[in-house]
Amino acid sequence: MSQPFGLLIPGAPVRTDFVASDPSGSRFALALSGITGRDISAVSELVFFLLPGVSLPEDTGAMLFWQIISVPASNNMTSTPFAPPSTTTEFELMGAITNDRPSGSFRTGWATNETLSTAMNSSNVVTINLGVSLEPISQIRNVGVRIDNTANVARFIAKDLFNYMSSFDNGTGGAGNMVVPRNIFDRWMNRFEARSRADPHFYLKKADD
Repeated sequence: MSQPFGLLIPGAPVRTDFVASDPSGSRFALALSGITGRDISAVSELVFFLLPGVSLPEDTGAMLFWQIISVPASNNMTSTPFAPPSTTTEFELMGAITNDRPSGSFRTGWATNETLSTAMNSSNVVTINLGVSLEPISQIRNVGVRIDNTANVARFIAKDLFNYMSSFDNGTGGAGNMVVPRNIFDRWMNRFEARSRADPHFYLKKADD
């Protein structure tokens, strides 16, 4: 199939230059070579979409992945044999689109990615490489469930920590403030780990405590 995808980074031109990366026509790639250095971390989200009038094969969707490619700067007169080595990370899933949902806005997480930060602080040239894979709808739905579960787990853990801290607040801090013991986090962590040992999946349950 012909290249069916578009990408929009806020403030930048629309990109439609994905290229097929395998003979089957089910894999595509786009190197964000026009975004270099610290500009990468400023991209907090992007929009991935099907081009107008284009449909994916029946019962398939497109999964969007990203990876970091970091290579020593070419023709760099300051390069030495001790220059940082080339690095190519594994692909990480960013999101997915389907014929029923032909566009999506996805957070990148690049600003807080430690591997990306390390690469940008080196003398290497850093490129974000996007990969697209056409996959069965059933697989994409399963990924969506896992993403939702991850978000629910994060909310539960944050709520559990807040409730635990609140139980120690003596009210002397005034409105909007909480006074708790200095070792409150260690105590909560010990409690959380003990609960996890007793029931490894307790945080997946819709508990209200």
